Amino acid sequence: MMQHARAPVQAIAASPSPRHGEDRTSHKSRLLLVRDHADQEINTTASRRTRRGDFLRAATWAIAQGLHPKASPTTLRVARDLAARLNADGHVAYCRDTMWPRLSISRRTLDRHIAVLRELGPLVWAVHGSRSNSRPAGSGEWAGTATIYAAVVPRAWDDAFGHRVRGHGYHARHIGFTDHGRQMAIADARRRARPARHGDTPSCKSNHLPPTAEMRGEKNNTRLTGSTRPRTPRQHGVPEPYQASPDQAARAISVAAWVRRRVTWTQGEGLRRLAFALRPWIAVGLSPADLAADLSAWHVPRRPASPASLIMARWNETVSRDEPPAEIGSKHTPCGVPPNAAFLAAIDKVRARLTRRPPPVEREPDPPGFVIRDQILASFAEADRARRARTAEQCETFAEWEAVCDARERALW
Repeated sequence: MMQHARAPVQAIAASPSPRHGEDRTSHKSRLLLVRDHADQEINTTASRRTRRGDFLRAATWAIAQGLHPKASPTTLRVARDLAARLNADGHVAYCRDTMWPRLSISRRTLDRHIAVLRELGPLVWAVHGSRSNSRPAGSGEWAGTATIYAAVVPRAWDDAFGHRVRGHGYHARHIGFTDHGRQMAIADARRRARPARHGDTPSCKSNHLPPTAEMRGEKNNTRLTGSTRPRTPRQHGVPEPYQASPDQAARAISVAAWVRRRVTWTQGEGLRRLAFALRPWIAVGLSPADLAADLSAWHVPRRPASPASLIMARWNETVSRDEPPAEIGSKHTPCGVPPNAAFLAAIDKVRARLTRRPPPVEREPDPPGFVIRDQILASFAEADRARRARTAEQCETFAEWEAVCDARERALW
């Protein structure tokens, strides 16, 4: 007897070799649970391989049968999480340590629902994971083997939906539909293609008649009757102080890049927007050092929302008051009084500090690879010890406390 003949997931009342177009669905067809782990392997299962859509539909149908006492909506959530990570071959890595926090359930609960999916038939083992080290001995590294599951659909689901299947076991293929299955597939496709209906109030409709077109000559392109206002093209003019040639714009960008590195509150602005805002200040003859010194003396918030808009607004205030642009470095500039010697000395000191380049710093040699590895392993071990040392009061959820208890049990072995 072949292995697939002993597998318990199969349609009991279905004929072994139905004729073309014959309906295999019977009222006696039912789903039997796969209790034996030997029948949950990819080489011994009676279910056939599938992709994401059929896997979710088969899992939903198997859970809805109510044959498994532990099947619940959480089982469907687990199936959806696995379906979202299926690859092109219909395989998915278990990734238990990242899956149970993502679903907000405990690790034991996740293992229980994975076992429910295997017993219902939509999930089989492709590769058994192991905690044994797969790296060479003496390498100082550890890497286990991941558990890989394969998405399948039980034969009872194919019989219930009128699928014609050729072959047996995992490599069986879906080749068509029976008459009843074709009707069910058409109805399901129409239902999925139908747009969702919302309970919103329909919009009001006017009873006014649409305007009639005026027929002129034999051309089919006509104009509507009535006066239509011609659209004027929108003018995007640049103000005069901000106009610049390509060379001037390139120089403004270089100046803005130099200034943005030295003025803190302008570092959140884009380079082109900042260069556009600084064009009038550059046009009056201010050097990059003078411009950086003036901007550093402004009383502005630490992180303004739009530094370019602030600079442009300050230029408009300067033009409206007819003040020289070079003397607008301070917010409270006295009218008609020249700056004193102390102020000029302070400005020269700021300019010298901004233009002075720091001495080159020699790059420290990188530590050897084994030192970096030991530091990383030591930090991981310290974090693991701190995680296991937490108490129940320090854990926010019960699942987190269960993870701490499991880590302590594994540390003993």
